Amino acid sequence: MTHSSAIDQLYDHSKAQVAAAVQKALLGSLAEVPAGLEIDKIYGMLERPPEAHMGDYALPCFRLAKELKRKPQELAEELSKALSTSGSPWIEKIDTAGAFMNIHVPAAALAKYLIPSICDGSLAARNTKSALPRPDVMIEYSQPNTHKSFHVGHMRNVVLGDSLGRIYKACGYPVTMVNYIGDEGAHIAKCLWYILKNKHKAPADHRGEWLGQMYAAATNVLEDATADEKPVYNAEVSQVLRYIESKKGETYQLWKETREWSLDDFREIYAWSGAHFDHWFYESEVSEESQEIVEEYLKKDVFVISDGAVGLDLKEEKLGFVILRKSDGNTTYATKDLALARRKFSQFKTEKAIYVVASEQNLHFKQVFRTLDKMGFQQAKNCYHLSYGMVTLPDGKMSSRKGNVITFSELRERLGLELAKYLDKYKGEWSDAEIADASHKLATGTIRYGMVCSDPVKDIVFHLQDWCDFEGNTGPYLMYAYARTRSILRKAKDSGISNSDAKLSLLNSQEEKELLRYLNDLNNVIIQASESNKPSLLCHHLFNMSKANNRSLAVNLVLKADSPALRSARVLLAEAFTESLKYGLSLLGIEPPERM
Repeated sequence: MTHSSAIDQLYDHSKAQVAAAVQKALLGSLAEVPAGLEIDKIYGMLERPPEAHMGDYALPCFRLAKELKRKPQELAEELSKALSTSGSPWIEKIDTAGAFMNIHVPAAALAKYLIPSICDGSLAARNTKSALPRPDVMIEYSQPNTHKSFHVGHMRNVVLGDSLGRIYKACGYPVTMVNYIGDEGAHIAKCLWYILKNKHKAPADHRGEWLGQMYAAATNVLEDATADEKPVYNAEVSQVLRYIESKKGETYQLWKETREWSLDDFREIYAWSGAHFDHWFYESEVSEESQEIVEEYLKKDVFVISDGAVGLDLKEEKLGFVILRKSDGNTTYATKDLALARRKFSQFKTEKAIYVVASEQNLHFKQVFRTLDKMGFQQAKNCYHLSYGMVTLPDGKMSSRKGNVITFSELRERLGLELAKYLDKYKGEWSDAEIADASHKLATGTIRYGMVCSDPVKDIVFHLQDWCDFEGNTGPYLMYAYARTRSILRKAKDSGISNSDAKLSLLNSQEEKELLRYLNDLNNVIIQASESNKPSLLCHHLFNMSKANNRSLAVNLVLKADSPALRSARVLLAEAFTESLKYGLSLLGIEPPERM
């Protein structure tokens, strides 16, 4: 691999140039350099110092010294002198602290490389390049149950899954986005039983949410039933379930009709929020296949019979006995997940399967993945459960069963009313269409950012006013940072400022250097977000990047800069920021308004 091609394979161009300078210094200062000290190896040794003032990259010389059979501190001093006199445009100064070399990169070098590569899109494209083939990834997310209310808590799953898919695609992975609809089971029988028993008529609108209300009402009736009523009601619900499973008759037709009401609601929600699916799976499709799997692996002696039930004994692994077919002959959720996984592996050639499901199912997925492994599926080791915490309200946990939820239609209405407090001032100045467009972008950006800016494992509290605030770590703050900077760019264009006058080496203030560092690190953060399955890492970076831009704008005047060359350079820096922020937000499914 040639010197230039090695650098092109690395994501952080600045870091790669520093690694190349270190390699060159080693070759120039040592009589013999052992094989294996390629640029990518030195690149891997470079670290970010804990504080920005300490430098841009730190090289701990312990590993190098071991390979070169030198004392770490002596090697650091020798290398520091060689790098300081190397003439590399990527080395501003070197500070040594024992065996550590803290390397400062000049802002001019960052600006000259970063700004053109951001503005022409080539920097973002670097993440899609990989020397190794990327495995086919399937991300299963949302998984709503029909006949239940789709509420604000379900949005966390939607946004996590959709954002993760966008991030994986940005890193060059072939990605298939899928949904798995819970369209059968006892909850549906309860809902339809209540409707039939009370002869309720569906409203003209929001029929999916109405079904959720019927389910909540049915649950309350069943829970409050007397000792004499309970066996009667339970028998009636069981009869409804049998009618549905028979796939014929009026009750089955009612199931088909009401199921479609829920699916219509889901499609509307996904369209509003910008979520995308390549394929929809349905629980009702894998029921028969799950029974076949039980028989197949029972014959192969993978599954065993215990007290009339069929399952897999994982007690020695502290995962209990996994029931795959109950003694009454019915399969379980785990069995259906096995059937679904087999479809993913065979039909879609999935090599890595990610399941975005709440933390309540942690044990379930440990059991499913271990069962798949016992069944002989090599892909089992690449199955990953993205576990996430609950979304609660300020006054406690939500429950579809209890009916104390903020439904999607209510969420959308509340967001519109809250954001109108900000947008109403533009009435008469903006067209109604632009206000509606900005309202939608702000609403979806608010809910999306609020749902993923925290680590997935943490519970989050949905507080509408806090999430809609234009200050602090919120979606509106980031979208306003974008719109504000776009406004400066429009004024620059209207003033006739020419980019041909720009001298990027003039971007050397402390605030500009800080912003350039955030722009430079965006690609690496996107990679880290994919590797850790945490879109929250990208959120934090974009927030800090926006704060750095605001600090720079506060002290480094753009339109009133000291010279035309500096003014044009700062215009280009502003353009690079907006391009980077817009790209980063797009990976979270957020499209900021052009003006606010």
